[in-house]
Formats: sequence, C-alpha cells, structure tokens
Amino acid sequence: MPDERYVLWAEGIGKSFGSVTVLKSAGLWATAGQVTTLLGRNGSGKTTLMRIAAGDLKADYGTVCLRGEVRERPRLADAARDGVMYLPQDQLVVGRYRVREHLAALGSVFEDARVDEAIHVMALEPLLDQRAYSLSRGERVRVSLALAAARRPRVLLVDEPLVGLAPSEQERLADLLRTLASQGTAVVTSGHDARVLLSVSDAILWSVAGTTHHLGSPAEALRHTQFRREYLGPGFSPQNAQTRAAVQ
Repeated sequence: MPDERYVLWAEGIGKSFGSVTVLKSAGLWATAGQVTTLLGRNGSGKTTLMRIAAGDLKADYGTVCLRGEVRERPRLADAARDGVMYLPQDQLVVGRYRVREHLAALGSVFEDARVDEAIHVMALEPLLDQRAYSLSRGERVRVSLALAAARRPRVLLVDEPLVGLAPSEQERLADLLRTLASQGTAVVTSGHDARVLLSVSDAILWSVAGTTHHLGSPAEALRHTQFRREYLGPGFSPQNAQTRAAVQ
C-alpha cells in the first residue's frame, strides 16, 4: 500500500536493458519540504530509478505512487501536470537561446509561472542576456532549476546536478536546493559526492547492487557501518561533511 507520508513513493522497482539488470528491487521516497539524496557509484542505477519515478522510463515491475495514488502507467507529461518536475543531467536549456528567452517562453505557456521570483532566487539577473551555450555547467544548472522552480512543483527530481562543478559552485547549488525545499517542494537529488550531499540532505538513500537502502538522516547514514565501509571508504571522516543534524 502507498505510504501517505511521501508525496512521491516508488517501491520494488525492477528494470533491465536486454540481458543487463540495472534495478532488482529499488525504492525512492520524496517528502514535502525536505531534500532526499540518492547516493551511489556510477552505474548503480540512480538515473534509471529517477527516470522511472518521474514517468520518463517504464519499469519492468514495481509500484509508483503520487500523493497516495498508484500510477499504473506513469508518464512524464502526466507527472508534470500533477506537479512532478524532472531535471536530467543534460539540463533543460537550448544552446542558441538567451536565458531570458527560456524564461519568457515558460511564462507564455504557463501563466501562473513565477518567473521573476525564480530569477531572483537563482540569482540569474547577470545572465539574462547570455546565450545558453556561453554559460558554465553550473550556470546552466541554475537556469534549469529556475525553469523548474518557476512552476512551483510539488516534487523536483534533480539528477546529479553537482557533477563536474568546482567545490564553491557545488555548495552554491546545494544551497539553492535547500531553498526550494524550504518553499515546500519535495526535492530528490542524486550523486556520489558525499561531502556536499550529506550537508544538504534531510534523508539519504544508498543505491547499490540494484537495490536501495533507506539510511535515514545524514547523521544516521554516517553511523551505518556497511555504508561507511563500502561506500565512503576508510579515508572519509565525518568532519568532511557537516550534516544538517550537526548544524542544527
């Protein structure tokens, strides 16, 4: 049965591509006002799981629920209409268009889009007249986040937004994810940089061997012996990641 504590809930998800099994029994949960992070190594199935949860990819088996309702055949367009936004690794921008043109197009299609607010929150004012191809990867992610945030989604799934960014830009984008969560959005993100992601998250899911383990809060994840041994490694110190629990 669906768990009504979560805005978006996926359980028992399996997916194979030909003879390659990517997910065997994976799950994902999103809570309003919180950042949930899916940590795992490359190839562990994080992107596949997020695409299935967003309705962008069909699972071989398993259950996806949105706001307590089971979705028999999740579709990306249907999920978007119900407030689920999916931000893939290649972002939502088109190289030849200026930033303001992206945002204007969004506003022309969705009259209720809060474009000006999104521009301010994502600090895009200096970038509005730049074409997307001239932006850094971090700037493109910020523009994509603005396009998603302007819709005020119930759920925002952001696939590996911090990959390839300098530490200062990683921390800036992590703060932006927290800002979106503070506005009531259920944010789900993924990646493998534990230092930054543990600091921004409320809950940690560990993706490994085609399954996911719900480790609880970042502080609880750091006390999980297997997670620390097999994922973080002996060189990782809790001092490297200031968890939200420590901050609070």
